[in-house]
Amino acid sequence: MIRSLRTGMSGLRSHQVRMDVIGNNIANANSTAFKRSRAAFNEVLGQQMVGVGSTAGGSGINPAFVGLGTSVGSIDKDWGQGGLEYTSVETDLALEGDGYFMVERNGRNLLTRAGNFTFNSDGEFMTANGLNVQGFRSDPEGVVDMSRLADIQIDYSAQSNARYTQEVTVGGNLSAEAPVGTVETISQVVYDEQGNPHNLIIELEKTNSAENRWDYSASYGGDEFTADPPFDDVNGEIRFGTDGRVEEVDGGPVSDINLEWDEDFVGLDGGGARRTFSLNLDRLSQFGGSTTVTVDGQDGYTSGQLVGFTVDPDGMMKLNFSNGQQEPIFQIAISSVNNPNGLEQLGENFYGVTGASGEAIVGRAGREVQTSVVPGALEQSNVDLAVEFTDMIVAQRGYQASARVITTSDELLQETLQLKR
Repeated sequence: MIRSLRTGMSGLRSHQVRMDVIGNNIANANSTAFKRSRAAFNEVLGQQMVGVGSTAGGSGINPAFVGLGTSVGSIDKDWGQGGLEYTSVETDLALEGDGYFMVERNGRNLLTRAGNFTFNSDGEFMTANGLNVQGFRSDPEGVVDMSRLADIQIDYSAQSNARYTQEVTVGGNLSAEAPVGTVETISQVVYDEQGNPHNLIIELEKTNSAENRWDYSASYGGDEFTADPPFDDVNGEIRFGTDGRVEEVDGGPVSDINLEWDEDFVGLDGGGARRTFSLNLDRLSQFGGSTTVTVDGQDGYTSGQLVGFTVDPDGMMKLNFSNGQQEPIFQIAISSVNNPNGLEQLGENFYGVTGASGEAIVGRAGREVQTSVVPGALEQSNVDLAVEFTDMIVAQRGYQASARVITTSDELLQETLQLKR
């Protein structure tokens, strides 16, 4: 009788733990990136009543055990992906796939899936409870230093330096049906070393239909330089082949045409240095139909002020400037472990590495760690309330059944005590 009482008691204890786990799951149904848990029961080693043996006739006798109840064998995390909620908040980040963000607390790196980050007044990228998010520094060319982790921080006073124009590319179609004497004029803003804009005028005039020849000229237009233009007007000739592509420029192979800034131009190394930029015409064509000639692009720009930031799917954080330029500054560090269930649960959506989890593998999203960063979104809890309420009913019935075992055993024990009356 006593044994069955203790067996029923083990069921009560185990089902109470399961209810605790289910209750915690339900309580965190709306917690950012929360991962549900489950309680797994194990049978307690039974008491052997009959050992292995054999009969006189040689037949085997099976062992017989009486179970001593149940216990909670483990409480495991379900690391399944939670749904993504798009918040449109720039500092909100979600992870799609395996992996964790890394934060620093008192010299220890912790892991988290919750990406509800923010910037403080010093430009530090932090969690909601004030821990620094970790990343790898990047130079302006996007080369990442992975030798050590650093606190992610932006400089609110950052500026993008001006870059003088080094290449202008002209493309599009010059109509083969255009009569001799047709002049097409296009313009493009180019920039000096101080970021000052200047209007470059390019004229294309058809001079010979039979030989598919056009003259080109490049000069500065407008009233910016009335007495001393930055360079002399450039003139030359373009000849197209029968395939409609540029065949010759100035009687020779296609090459960039170098236009030179004037040595007295303001802002060029004290006024004594000379700068050139190339005019690329090899993207022009001459086919029938309409003329669509235009400037495909130029690589100069004025200076710019910081206007915001973006985060790429690989976790690269870039500053955005008012001149349209971007500058990479940090790549967010992403980590993974071989055994996530071995992580130490520290509360507030943080986990710590243990010997059971294995050392953290630290790297970049999409490279060392197979995950991607989703900006402007948060990962939701993976708790399914329908499943939790169903499990709650099962746990409740299991608890009631264990309680009934205790009640029935007590009644049997009472009957035994009354046998001598």
